[in-house]
Amino acid sequence: MLKSSNDIIAAAKKLSEGGKRPRISVAVAQDADVLVAVRSAYDDGICDSSLFGDEVKIKEAAEKAGVSLEGLDVIHQPDPNKAVLESVQLAADGKADAVMKGFVSTSTLLKGVLNKRFGLRQGPTLSHVAVLTIPGHDKLFMVTDGGMIVKPDLQQRIGIVKNALVVGRALNISPIKVAMSGASNTVQPSMPQTSESEKIAADLTRENIADLQIAGPVTVDAALSPAVAAKIGLTHPVAGDADVYVVGSIEECNITTKSMIIFQEAIFAGVIIGAKIPISLVSRTDPVIGKKTSLALACLVADYYRRTEGEG
Repeated sequence: MLKSSNDIIAAAKKLSEGGKRPRISVAVAQDADVLVAVRSAYDDGICDSSLFGDEVKIKEAAEKAGVSLEGLDVIHQPDPNKAVLESVQLAADGKADAVMKGFVSTSTLLKGVLNKRFGLRQGPTLSHVAVLTIPGHDKLFMVTDGGMIVKPDLQQRIGIVKNALVVGRALNISPIKVAMSGASNTVQPSMPQTSESEKIAADLTRENIADLQIAGPVTVDAALSPAVAAKIGLTHPVAGDADVYVVGSIEECNITTKSMIIFQEAIFAGVIIGAKIPISLVSRTDPVIGKKTSLALACLVADYYRRTEGEG
Protein backbone atom coordinates (compact mmCIF):
# COMPACT_ATOMS: atom_id res chain seq x y z
CA MET A 1 0.00 0.00 0.00
CA LEU A 2 1.50 3.30 -1.11
CA LYS A 3 1.03 6.13 1.37
CA SER A 4 2.66 9.24 -0.07
CA SER A 5 3.98 11.06 -3.10
CA ASN A 6 7.45 9.72 -2.31
CA ASP A 7 6.05 6.18 -2.27
CA ILE A 8 4.44 6.68 -5.68
CA ILE A 9 7.71 7.94 -7.16
CA ALA A 10 9.71 5.12 -5.55
CA ALA A 11 7.25 2.49 -6.80
CA ALA A 12 7.42 3.84 -10.35
CA LYS A 13 11.21 3.83 -10.21
CA LYS A 14 11.25 0.23 -8.97
CA LEU A 15 8.80 -0.73 -11.70
CA SER A 16 11.07 0.59 -14.45
CA GLU A 17 14.09 -1.11 -12.90
CA GLY A 18 12.32 -4.44 -13.27
CA GLY A 19 11.72 -4.19 -17.01
CA LYS A 20 11.16 -1.84 -19.92
CA ARG A 21 10.92 1.82 -18.98
CA PRO A 22 7.49 3.25 -19.82
CA ARG A 23 7.27 6.15 -22.25
CA ILE A 24 5.24 9.28 -21.65
CA SER A 25 3.94 11.29 -24.59
CA VAL A 26 3.81 14.98 -23.64
CA ALA A 27 1.31 17.12 -25.54
CA VAL A 28 2.59 20.67 -26.22
CA ALA A 29 5.68 20.34 -24.07
CA GLN A 30 6.85 23.98 -24.00
CA ASP A 31 6.22 24.42 -20.28
CA ALA A 32 9.15 24.90 -17.90
CA ASP A 33 7.70 23.02 -14.93
CA VAL A 34 6.61 20.12 -17.12
CA LEU A 35 10.13 19.90 -18.55
CA VAL A 36 11.68 19.95 -15.06
CA ALA A 37 9.35 17.13 -13.98
CA VAL A 38 10.03 15.11 -17.13
CA ARG A 39 13.80 15.60 -16.76
CA SER A 40 13.72 14.55 -13.09
CA ALA A 41 11.62 11.48 -13.90
CA TYR A 42 14.05 10.54 -16.69
CA ASP A 43 17.11 11.01 -14.45
CA ASP A 44 15.48 8.87 -11.75
CA GLY A 45 14.89 6.11 -14.27
CA ILE A 46 11.11 6.34 -13.98
CA CYS A 47 10.25 6.86 -17.64
CA ASP A 48 11.33 8.05 -21.05
CA SER A 49 9.48 10.90 -22.71
CA SER A 50 8.55 12.14 -26.16
CA LEU A 51 8.01 15.89 -26.24
CA PHE A 52 5.59 17.15 -28.89
CA GLY A 53 5.46 20.89 -29.53
CA ASP A 54 7.30 23.87 -30.91
CA GLU A 55 10.95 22.84 -30.72
CA VAL A 56 12.18 26.43 -30.46
CA LYS A 57 9.82 27.16 -27.55
CA ILE A 58 10.66 23.83 -25.88
CA LYS A 59 14.38 24.66 -26.02
CA GLU A 60 13.72 28.19 -24.74
CA ALA A 61 11.66 26.85 -21.82
CA ALA A 62 14.30 24.24 -21.04
CA GLU A 63 17.09 26.81 -21.09
CA LYS A 64 15.13 29.15 -18.84
CA ALA A 65 14.52 26.30 -16.38
CA GLY A 66 18.11 25.07 -16.58
CA VAL A 67 17.00 21.71 -17.94
CA SER A 68 18.95 19.50 -20.33
CA LEU A 69 16.96 17.86 -23.11
CA GLU A 70 19.59 15.15 -23.60
CA GLY A 71 17.95 11.73 -23.79
CA LEU A 72 14.48 13.20 -24.35
CA ASP A 73 12.85 12.94 -27.76
CA VAL A 74 11.71 16.31 -29.12
CA ILE A 75 9.22 16.15 -31.99
CA HIS A 76 8.77 19.52 -33.66
CA GLN A 77 5.14 20.42 -34.23
CA PRO A 78 4.43 24.14 -33.79
CA ASP A 79 0.66 23.79 -34.17
CA PRO A 80 -0.74 22.95 -30.68
CA ASN A 81 -3.74 21.04 -32.03
CA LYS A 82 -1.54 18.92 -34.27
CA ALA A 83 0.95 18.42 -31.42
CA VAL A 84 -1.89 17.00 -29.31
CA LEU A 85 -2.99 14.67 -32.09
CA GLU A 86 0.57 13.46 -32.73
CA SER A 87 1.18 12.83 -29.05
CA VAL A 88 -2.06 10.86 -28.78
CA GLN A 89 -1.24 8.96 -31.98
CA LEU A 90 1.98 7.72 -30.36
CA ALA A 91 -0.05 6.21 -27.52
CA ALA A 92 -2.68 4.82 -29.88
CA ASP A 93 0.11 3.09 -31.83
CA GLY A 94 1.31 1.40 -28.64
CA LYS A 95 4.55 3.40 -28.58
CA ALA A 96 3.69 5.39 -25.45
CA ASP A 97 2.16 4.19 -22.19
CA ALA A 98 0.53 7.44 -21.09
CA VAL A 99 -0.15 10.99 -22.26
CA MET A 100 0.76 14.06 -20.23
CA LYS A 101 -0.77 17.49 -20.51
CA GLY A 102 1.70 20.26 -21.31
CA PHE A 103 1.05 23.88 -22.30
CA VAL A 104 -2.43 23.20 -23.64
CA SER A 105 -5.98 23.41 -22.36
CA THR A 106 -7.56 20.30 -20.89
CA SER A 107 -10.43 20.51 -23.38
CA THR A 108 -8.05 20.52 -26.37
CA LEU A 109 -6.11 17.56 -24.97
CA LEU A 110 -9.25 15.54 -24.30
CA LYS A 111 -10.66 16.33 -27.73
CA GLY A 112 -7.58 14.63 -29.12
CA VAL A 113 -7.72 11.66 -26.75
CA LEU A 114 -11.40 11.07 -27.52
CA ASN A 115 -11.01 11.43 -31.28
CA LYS A 116 -12.67 8.28 -32.61
CA ARG A 117 -9.88 7.62 -35.07
CA PHE A 118 -7.60 6.66 -32.17
CA GLY A 119 -10.07 4.27 -30.52
CA LEU A 120 -8.81 5.09 -27.04
CA ARG A 121 -12.12 5.53 -25.25
CA GLN A 122 -12.67 2.50 -23.05
CA GLY A 123 -15.49 3.03 -20.57
CA PRO A 124 -18.71 5.04 -20.43
CA THR A 125 -17.26 7.50 -17.92
CA LEU A 126 -14.06 9.53 -18.18
CA SER A 127 -13.10 11.05 -14.85
CA HIS A 128 -10.20 12.70 -13.06
CA VAL A 129 -8.80 11.28 -9.83
CA ALA A 130 -6.81 13.61 -7.58
CA VAL A 131 -4.33 11.80 -5.35
CA LEU A 132 -3.30 13.91 -2.37
CA THR A 133 -0.39 13.54 0.01
CA ILE A 134 -1.52 15.43 3.11
CA PRO A 135 1.11 16.29 5.76
CA GLY A 136 0.24 14.55 9.04
CA HIS A 137 -2.17 12.11 7.37
CA ASP A 138 -0.93 8.53 7.27
CA LYS A 139 -2.26 7.55 3.85
CA LEU A 140 -3.05 8.91 0.40
CA PHE A 141 -6.42 10.57 -0.04
CA MET A 142 -8.14 10.50 -3.42
CA VAL A 143 -10.84 13.01 -4.37
CA THR A 144 -12.91 12.69 -7.54
CA ASP A 145 -14.10 14.13 -9.90
CA GLY A 146 -12.66 17.62 -10.11
CA GLY A 147 -11.58 17.79 -13.72
CA MET A 148 -14.09 16.20 -16.07
CA ILE A 149 -17.79 16.00 -15.19
CA VAL A 150 -19.30 19.23 -13.89
CA LYS A 151 -22.37 17.76 -12.22
CA PRO A 152 -22.42 13.96 -12.53
CA ASP A 153 -25.71 12.09 -12.44
CA LEU A 154 -26.17 8.91 -10.45
CA GLN A 155 -24.83 6.58 -13.15
CA GLN A 156 -21.84 8.83 -13.78
CA ARG A 157 -21.02 8.88 -10.06
CA ILE A 158 -21.06 5.08 -10.08
CA GLY A 159 -18.63 5.21 -13.02
CA ILE A 160 -16.48 7.68 -11.09
CA VAL A 161 -16.29 5.24 -8.17
CA LYS A 162 -15.22 2.40 -10.46
CA ASN A 163 -12.56 4.57 -12.10
CA ALA A 164 -11.20 5.49 -8.67
CA LEU A 165 -10.93 1.78 -7.87
CA VAL A 166 -8.55 1.42 -10.82
CA VAL A 167 -6.23 4.02 -9.28
CA GLY A 168 -6.55 2.45 -5.83
CA ARG A 169 -5.57 -0.96 -7.18
CA ALA A 170 -2.64 0.52 -9.09
CA LEU A 171 -1.49 1.97 -5.73
CA ASN A 172 -1.80 -1.46 -4.05
CA ILE A 173 -4.54 -0.28 -1.70
CA SER A 174 -6.79 -3.06 -0.42
CA PRO A 175 -9.49 -2.81 0.68
CA ILE A 176 -10.26 0.51 -1.00
CA LYS A 177 -12.47 2.53 1.31
CA VAL A 178 -14.80 4.88 -0.56
CA ALA A 179 -16.84 7.65 1.06
CA MET A 180 -19.72 9.16 -0.93
CA SER A 181 -19.87 12.83 -0.02
CA GLY A 182 -22.63 14.67 1.75
CA ALA A 183 -23.12 17.75 3.91
CA SER A 184 -24.62 15.40 6.50
CA ASN A 185 -23.80 11.87 7.60
CA THR A 186 -27.46 10.92 7.40
CA VAL A 187 -30.01 11.26 4.63
CA GLN A 188 -31.70 14.66 4.67
CA PRO A 189 -34.72 15.29 2.40
CA SER A 190 -33.57 18.88 1.89
CA MET A 191 -30.18 17.63 0.62
CA PRO A 192 -30.78 15.39 -2.43
CA GLN A 193 -27.10 14.43 -2.68
CA THR A 194 -27.31 12.60 0.66
CA SER A 195 -30.02 10.30 -0.72
CA GLU A 196 -28.06 9.69 -3.91
CA SER A 197 -24.88 8.93 -1.97
CA GLU A 198 -26.75 6.43 0.19
CA LYS A 199 -28.23 4.74 -2.87
CA ILE A 200 -24.88 4.46 -4.68
CA ALA A 201 -23.24 2.99 -1.59
CA ALA A 202 -26.04 0.45 -1.20
CA ASP A 203 -26.09 -0.49 -4.91
CA LEU A 204 -22.33 -0.99 -5.13
CA THR A 205 -22.27 -2.94 -1.87
CA ARG A 206 -24.77 -5.37 -3.41
CA GLU A 207 -22.46 -5.82 -6.41
CA ASN A 208 -19.88 -7.43 -4.10
CA ILE A 209 -16.98 -5.74 -5.89
CA ALA A 210 -13.68 -7.18 -4.79
CA ASP A 211 -11.67 -4.98 -2.40
CA LEU A 212 -14.38 -2.27 -2.16
CA GLN A 213 -15.79 -0.93 1.09
CA ILE A 214 -18.19 1.96 0.57
CA ALA A 215 -20.44 4.18 2.68
CA GLY A 216 -22.49 7.29 2.17
CA PRO A 217 -23.36 9.97 2.83
CA VAL A 218 -20.17 10.93 4.68
CA THR A 219 -18.92 14.44 5.42
CA VAL A 220 -15.30 15.12 4.57
CA ASP A 221 -14.23 15.51 8.21
CA ALA A 222 -15.87 12.20 9.13
CA ALA A 223 -14.16 10.58 6.13
CA LEU A 224 -10.71 11.79 7.17
CA SER A 225 -10.73 11.91 10.98
CA PRO A 226 -11.20 8.85 13.21
CA ALA A 227 -11.84 11.21 16.15
CA VAL A 228 -14.67 13.01 14.34
CA ALA A 229 -16.18 9.72 13.17
CA ALA A 230 -16.09 8.30 16.69
CA LYS A 231 -17.57 11.43 18.25
CA ILE A 232 -20.63 11.33 15.98
CA GLY A 233 -21.03 7.57 16.30
CA LEU A 234 -20.08 6.38 12.81
CA THR A 235 -18.99 2.76 12.98
CA HIS A 236 -18.68 1.59 9.37
CA PRO A 237 -15.11 0.72 8.19
CA VAL A 238 -14.90 3.77 5.94
CA ALA A 239 -15.50 6.25 8.78
CA GLY A 240 -12.33 8.17 9.57
CA ASP A 241 -10.29 5.98 7.24
CA ALA A 242 -11.43 6.76 3.68
CA ASP A 243 -9.09 6.30 0.73
CA VAL A 244 -11.46 7.89 -1.78
CA TYR A 245 -13.91 10.77 -1.44
CA VAL A 246 -16.46 10.89 -4.27
CA VAL A 247 -18.02 14.34 -4.53
CA GLY A 248 -21.18 15.54 -6.22
CA SER A 249 -19.81 18.34 -8.40
CA ILE A 250 -16.63 19.70 -9.91
CA GLU A 251 -16.92 22.74 -7.62
CA GLU A 252 -17.07 20.57 -4.51
CA CYS A 253 -13.94 18.71 -5.58
CA ASN A 254 -12.02 21.88 -6.36
CA ILE A 255 -12.93 23.46 -3.02
CA THR A 256 -11.92 20.30 -1.14
CA THR A 257 -8.60 19.69 -2.89
CA LYS A 258 -7.46 23.30 -3.22
CA SER A 259 -8.20 23.99 0.44
CA MET A 260 -5.91 21.10 1.33
CA ILE A 261 -3.23 22.35 -1.06
CA ILE A 262 -3.32 25.91 0.27
CA PHE A 263 -3.83 25.32 4.00
CA GLN A 264 -2.24 21.88 4.47
CA GLU A 265 0.42 22.11 1.74
CA ALA A 266 -0.83 18.86 0.26
CA ILE A 267 0.95 17.48 -2.79
CA PHE A 268 -1.53 17.05 -5.61
CA ALA A 269 -1.16 14.41 -8.33
CA GLY A 270 -3.82 13.71 -10.93
CA VAL A 271 -4.75 11.19 -13.58
CA ILE A 272 -7.70 10.77 -15.94
CA ILE A 273 -9.20 7.28 -16.08
CA GLY A 274 -11.62 5.87 -18.65
CA ALA A 275 -9.40 5.72 -21.73
CA LYS A 276 -7.15 2.83 -22.75
CA ILE A 277 -4.18 4.82 -21.51
CA PRO A 278 -3.90 7.02 -18.42
CA ILE A 279 -3.65 10.76 -18.88
CA SER A 280 -1.41 12.65 -16.48
CA LEU A 281 -3.16 15.91 -15.71
CA VAL A 282 -2.54 18.60 -13.12
CA SER A 283 -3.01 22.35 -13.14
CA ARG A 284 -0.39 24.60 -14.72
CA THR A 285 -0.02 26.23 -11.29
CA ASP A 286 0.86 22.97 -9.51
CA PRO A 287 4.52 22.65 -8.46
CA VAL A 288 7.07 20.34 -10.07
CA ILE A 289 6.70 17.68 -7.37
CA GLY A 290 3.01 17.34 -8.21
CA LYS A 291 3.77 17.00 -11.92
CA LYS A 292 6.50 14.42 -11.27
CA THR A 293 4.22 12.46 -8.96
CA SER A 294 1.52 12.56 -11.63
CA LEU A 295 3.97 11.14 -14.15
CA ALA A 296 4.87 8.35 -11.75
CA LEU A 297 1.20 7.73 -11.01
CA ALA A 298 0.43 7.42 -14.72
CA CYS A 299 3.24 4.87 -15.06
CA LEU A 300 1.75 2.78 -12.22
CA VAL A 301 -1.73 2.94 -13.73
CA ALA A 302 -0.37 1.98 -17.16
CA ASP A 303 1.34 -1.02 -15.57
CA TYR A 304 -1.93 -2.00 -13.89
CA TYR A 305 -3.65 -1.85 -17.29
CA ARG A 306 -1.03 -4.16 -18.75
CA ARG A 307 -1.30 -6.64 -15.88
CA THR A 308 -5.08 -6.79 -16.05
CA GLU A 309 -5.54 -6.60 -19.81
CA GLY A 310 -8.47 -8.75 -20.88
CA GLU A 311 -10.08 -8.86 -17.45
CA GLY A 312 -12.59 -6.10 -18.34
